[in-house]
Amino acid sequence: MTINIVNLIVSILIATCLVILQETMSNMFWLISVDMPVSISNFISTYFANIFAMNFSGAIPLVALVAVAFLIAFLVAKILLNWLDVPKTYAYGVAGALAILSLVLLMPLAFYNLDILAGGRSILGKSILTAFGLISGFYFGRTLEKRII
Repeated sequence: MTINIVNLIVSILIATCLVILQETMSNMFWLISVDMPVSISNFISTYFANIFAMNFSGAIPLVALVAVAFLIAFLVAKILLNWLDVPKTYAYGVAGALAILSLVLLMPLAFYNLDILAGGRSILGKSILTAFGLISGFYFGRTLEKRII
């Protein structure tokens, strides 16, 4: 039980760090598109600044939003796994992807039709964020599969 909680927290942190990475990359690509010089050191320092800012200095921390989305999605996946014969790795992967996708699609509804995550404004950005949710959910499902074997 404790190992599952730790793996859930690690999965949430992986998703949060990947979402912030995509957010930072999106902003850096925009700066490059308007001919602003961006170096690797600028990117790295901005990434770590974003990790701190998006999790500790806002009204609602991103890690909390991801945690709520993952908890709901993983709970639904656990319930559905009682009736479906699907490997846990795939079920939780899809649940993670849907959690991040729903977060990206529903956040503008809460913030007056503004996309708070700059990386999720385009279809490509939404697809990348969904893939990151898939990776995080896949990790969580994989840790559950390893414990059974």
